[in-house]
Amino acid sequence: MAQAIFDHLNYDQKAEVKHVYFQSSQAQPSLSGEQLFVYDHLFSEQLKGELDLGSFPNLKNIDFYSNIRFNILESIDISKNEKLSKIAIITYSTHSYADTFFTNNSFILLVKDIQLDKIILSYYDGSGKKIWKHLRKQTIIPYRLVEDNKVGQLEAEVANLKQSLAQKDRSIAQKDQTIAQKDRTIADLNQKIQQTPTLNQYQELNNIVLSHTDLDFNRLNQEIKKLKLKDINPYFQEQKNHFEQLISTTKSKAGDGLTAILDLLLQTNKQIIDSENGCSNSYSQGQLQGQLVTCKTLLQTKLTPEELRNLLNKQKELNELERQSAILQ
Repeated sequence: MAQAIFDHLNYDQKAEVKHVYFQSSQAQPSLSGEQLFVYDHLFSEQLKGELDLGSFPNLKNIDFYSNIRFNILESIDISKNEKLSKIAIITYSTHSYADTFFTNNSFILLVKDIQLDKIILSYYDGSGKKIWKHLRKQTIIPYRLVEDNKVGQLEAEVANLKQSLAQKDRSIAQKDQTIAQKDRTIADLNQKIQQTPTLNQYQELNNIVLSHTDLDFNRLNQEIKKLKLKDINPYFQEQKNHFEQLISTTKSKAGDGLTAILDLLLQTNKQIIDSENGCSNSYSQGQLQGQLVTCKTLLQTKLTPEELRNLLNKQKELNELERQSAILQ
């Protein structure tokens, strides 16, 4: 019922209102320029329910006369009145009517939190002194906070904006990664180009190896392999002889009781080397390593860790020379 009392006012009339007076009388609200007079009785019936002043966007002041009786009006909503800055309890003398106003009225104000420090309430205290207090600090008119939809909307917009920025950042990061990958690819290609011999260099090499015959890559490749193999074979044989001598010396030091263990050590190490080079083997890498450790432990009763390490390193070097020789065949 309370909200219906403004139905006779059009939008323009409501927009003109800057000051609302709540008075004790029996009549329909009346408008006089920028002033709107609202009465506690609509003819013979008291106002009840909820009264929303949000339809008055330019409202700045509200005056409550201390003799009004809104004891069945539940609430007055001022949460949408952003320009509202002052509420006054009007008395006919300097005596305090605050207690009387509180007794005769049971409504509450519906406000936003931001309004509590913006709107000032004025009234007279028991000594006749006029008091000015922000809504947050006064106790004459009770209030209840309502949700600020604009704040919620702004928070939602900020959250959406942050999400959008995060997505853009991820997109930029992905593009940067793609660009960096392409840069690395280009750098690798440039390096390969620089490392790849030119046709003139191939021709010069062909002249050295094949004595100025026509350039034939297959023949040139075979001749280079032969030359390299010619260099490797003597060195390979020398290292092989040295390794066999090292094995013989090590077996003598280890004694007949550990000869079989030494052979197993070399066999296991050979399998590990072959597996590292991609050759097939019947043991997993873990099993081979475990077997190698066991052999070392047994042999360390006669041989030092350094002697064992030197033996295995020599075996690995010889195996690599053997592999290179096989490639050049």
